[in-house]
Amino acid sequence: MASTPGAWQEIFGALERFHGKWPATDWSYDHRLRCVTSVIESAQAAGARTALTDLLPMEFNAATIGSAADGVRAVATNSGGLRGGQLLLWSGAPGASGPFGLWWPWGDGSSVSLRVGLHDIDLPKERYPRLREIFGIVPASVV
Repeated sequence: MASTPGAWQEIFGALERFHGKWPATDWSYDHRLRCVTSVIESAQAAGARTALTDLLPMEFNAATIGSAADGVRAVATNSGGLRGGQLLLWSGAPGASGPFGLWWPWGDGSSVSLRVGLHDIDLPKERYPRLREIFGIVPASVV
């Protein structure tokens, strides 16, 4: 697990850069999955996926998740599994801390939800508030 301040500084720096590239400005917090969440129109999906590439270079879908590392599969399972069209996006070596993303196209084809969370966290009471801060989610909206 990345427990050094430098490793977390790098992770949060990458999240800040990604936040600046994302096509939507509204973010909320998904309490169940402990992720920040944004919804974009499907027409923005191609540009959004480009913005995601630097942050989350690894991609898993319903057909490939079975061959992923244990930690990756655990995140997929804990988020309800992957259905057709859904992706689990990942950064970090097995057992190392990093961000992950859940790319969920809506059934009607109009929008896509993205959830961004942290995996293999060492200090959750410090890391999650920092994640919410980067995406402009104030503590009052998290309670």
